[in-house]
Amino acid sequence: MARTTGDAAKRRRIIARIKFWRRSRVGSDVTLGILKYKVVSEPTKRFQFAMLKAFLRRLRRSEDYKYTGSFQEAIKPVLIIAQIFALMPVRGVSSKFSEDLAFAWSSARTYYALVTIFCFGVVSGYLVAFVTNVTFNFDSVETLVFYLSIFLISLAFLQLARKWPAIAQEWQLVEAKLPPLKSVKERRALSLHIKWITIVATTCSLVEHMMSMLSMGYYVNFCPKIPGHPIDSFLYLNFSSVFYFVDYTHFLGLLGKVINILSTFAWNFNDIFVMAVSVALAARFRQLNDYMQREAKLPTTADHWMQCRVNFRNLCKLCEIVDDGISTITMLCFTNNLYFICGKILKSMQTKPSVSHALYFWFSLIYLLGRTLILSLYSSSINDESKRPLLIFRLVPREYWCDELKRFSEEVHLDNVALTGLKFFRLTRGVVISVAGTIVTYELILLQFNGEEKVLGCFEG
Repeated sequence: MARTTGDAAKRRRIIARIKFWRRSRVGSDVTLGILKYKVVSEPTKRFQFAMLKAFLRRLRRSEDYKYTGSFQEAIKPVLIIAQIFALMPVRGVSSKFSEDLAFAWSSARTYYALVTIFCFGVVSGYLVAFVTNVTFNFDSVETLVFYLSIFLISLAFLQLARKWPAIAQEWQLVEAKLPPLKSVKERRALSLHIKWITIVATTCSLVEHMMSMLSMGYYVNFCPKIPGHPIDSFLYLNFSSVFYFVDYTHFLGLLGKVINILSTFAWNFNDIFVMAVSVALAARFRQLNDYMQREAKLPTTADHWMQCRVNFRNLCKLCEIVDDGISTITMLCFTNNLYFICGKILKSMQTKPSVSHALYFWFSLIYLLGRTLILSLYSSSINDESKRPLLIFRLVPREYWCDELKRFSEEVHLDNVALTGLKFFRLTRGVVISVAGTIVTYELILLQFNGEEKVLGCFEG
């Protein structure tokens, strides 16, 4: 019997219409005229909500793994920036693990640092010759002290780079034994703190350098050394003491400006690095102290306090190891800041030849004073946190007091944990008062020998 098929085109239209309405019942788009809406079943809503929660959970989990809370992770951006400016030539600074750090003489970083140190040494030699043979006054000596200190700072960081992998590995071992940081906020606190220190200090240093260039524009405009060539006049003024002995060329002028930028960053990075290390050490003492404070009022045993005492001793030993590595840098930090603060305060009574000179001078002085004060407070926070357990021990109930806790208390009381400047002085809160007193003393002496009442203009010297 033959099968009746009918109109094929009509049948296809009917099948397409049936499929359309089936799709609309399970959540597809339905269009009626100009109105478009979506019909979504209740199971589909629950499924979408579950997918959203899973996505947020993955984001939270990725944030958890983003920060480990380690010192190597926190100091990483500081070391990367330092290597751009020829300091700390250590391999593997971008890694989160100290095992990846290494120092090698045969590396591009080390060659870059050695060439820069050589340039600083050559400039310092020319400045010594200029001061001893041509002009001996406060300004020429100040320039000599600046470049000579930069030369010593670069050598100190090269020496530290050789020790840094061992210091970082010891730091990582001590961190691994401390009570863990549980929340994301705690793990990222140190990294964010050091980043903000670096950003603020570097920005202020950049602003100071730009204002210095603007103030130099006064001499370029009104008394150019090379008339008709303002750029060459500007480059000449950067290293006028060196070009007294060497004929000026455009290449040497550009090289001098590069050396000037590198030296300016090294001078500021010296303080940034000591601040970052101080903040990190204080944070590790605070991590242990916060854990002991949470446990102090709870029932505790002698084993608990023995473990806390071992961690405290490890931190004290770590502070000694770090201090042995950076004490030269710390000494250069405070002596440099002290010298330039005295020099700038001495010049504060001089009349400036232009507004740009005045703005640059006062910004530079305020920045230097603020940087020195913050450096002193950050450095002294290590000693403050090392003495904080004495306050925590008072919270322990009498029935849980034990011989181990007594021994711990005596160690904290007798130890004097702090960074030092080549073992000559310890960075405690008293150093702020000492630095202020030293500045006042030397300032009174310098004022007796101050004969210049104004900064010389174009035609006055």
